Amino acid sequence: MIIKDNETLRKLTTSWYASNDFERIEHQIELETEALARVIGDELIDHAEGIANETNPSEEDQNLLKKIQMPIALMSVYNYYQLNIVSHDQSTRKIKVDDANEKLPWEWMLNRDDAAHLSSAQRATDQLISYLDKTENTIWKDSPQKKASIKLFVNNTEVFGNFYPIDNSARFYYLALPLLQEIQSLELRPALGEDYRLLLEAYQISDLSVYQQELLELVQRAQVYGTIALATRRLNTQVLPIGLVKKLESESQTLNASRPATKDEVSYFSKRMEEDAFDFIDKIKRKRFEQTPEYLEYKLLPNNNPKDKFAST
Repeated sequence: MIIKDNETLRKLTTSWYASNDFERIEHQIELETEALARVIGDELIDHAEGIANETNPSEEDQNLLKKIQMPIALMSVYNYYQLNIVSHDQSTRKIKVDDANEKLPWEWMLNRDDAAHLSSAQRATDQLISYLDKTENTIWKDSPQKKASIKLFVNNTEVFGNFYPIDNSARFYYLALPLLQEIQSLELRPALGEDYRLLLEAYQISDLSVYQQELLELVQRAQVYGTIALATRRLNTQVLPIGLVKKLESESQTLNASRPATKDEVSYFSKRMEEDAFDFIDKIKRKRFEQTPEYLEYKLLPNNNPKDKFAST
């Protein structure tokens, strides 16, 4: 296991007590380890577990281990607290409170605490991926996730953020890789036709013509907007960037002055993003048609030459 004791968990989260029963959270740690592996790859997780078993790891390995442990620890504690609001006895679920010294928190307090834990866990994953990129970790560079991103027109978080803000969330980008691939294969490849392979190869070696640069921007916008549309429909809102699924303010300024977007509102947002994506796919087709002989020869109006006078007054 990548996190082995309460003391490590306490240092990573600052909200976990060393006196807690570690066995009760072990299952959550295993689940979150598997979840992180879907983002950064199984090889890195196996490497981190190997470091955790070493007696005297190097400073570099210790830094890597801590970066990988952090999002696992924060999400494990977050999920543990979700399941620990009530106690589970043989007869039924109960709430155990010391009436003399304790009070139950209000629901809005629990919501804020949940949001803070979830936000911290998401930022920890983003920082981990940023660290892997900066250190040019060889295991990360050879991972299926990293290799898959290189084959895309939107090949990293920065490019994605140029067309739609995702809070610089590398975590969301790599979770959305299957959606990016779907848009590229099913929508962009047919729209680009013969230009598909030429444009992708030129982009990968940074040797784009002026026409290809203009075409690439349209392609990237279509891919980003199409991915956002799919993500809001298919992914759990917990994995979406905070800036993507915004809370809607109600008119009353109370503790419940904000509410999550309803299903109809999310559906409307997704539909608008999908329309934007198809609009840019249409622009891709128009841009390609402008390069054809048919377009160059076909003109609605002849060239206007002042010397050509067909009538005089």
